Amino acid sequence: MNSGRGLGMPGLAWQLGENVTMRKRIKPFVRPAYNLSPADSMASDPKNFVFDDVIKHNKTKDCWLVIDGKVYDVTPFMEDHPGGDEVLLAATGKDATDDFEDVGHSDDARGMMHKYYIGEVDKSTVPKKRAYVKPADSNYNHDKTSEFVIKILQFIVPLVILGLAFVVRSYTKEKSA
Repeated sequence: MNSGRGLGMPGLAWQLGENVTMRKRIKPFVRPAYNLSPADSMASDPKNFVFDDVIKHNKTKDCWLVIDGKVYDVTPFMEDHPGGDEVLLAATGKDATDDFEDVGHSDDARGMMHKYYIGEVDKSTVPKKRAYVKPADSNYNHDKTSEFVIKILQFIVPLVILGLAFVVRSYTKEKSA
């Protein structure tokens, strides 16, 4: 045993029960690999899908997602997803890779993905960026006249009430005097 030389505290290594002169080899952190056989990790016959066919599966009872060019049928997982089925439904109809990565899923979540894998999507059919579609809102008020009137009334009505209170008070003071 070492008596703590080099630590500036004689006997410390003996008290801790360590051998200070022995260096431990530190292994770099490696993301755990999932040792799955090809039959376990992917569908037996992975299919190639066209993106337009994948986006049709956007309901609670039939939900497919595209993540990293792979198609996953997450219908059985809808009720068990920690974020709820709304999160999965919101990721349908597009490449959900960014949504999936932004959340920061655990290694366990990534390991579960193989159960839902059903094939690949033809990347040439996936739109690069979805075009913004302006929502059709029939109640939109372009001139905002009613909003302006409401704001004016919110200012004027309290002033009128305050003025009436002042008039009533001064009137009652004159009669009592």
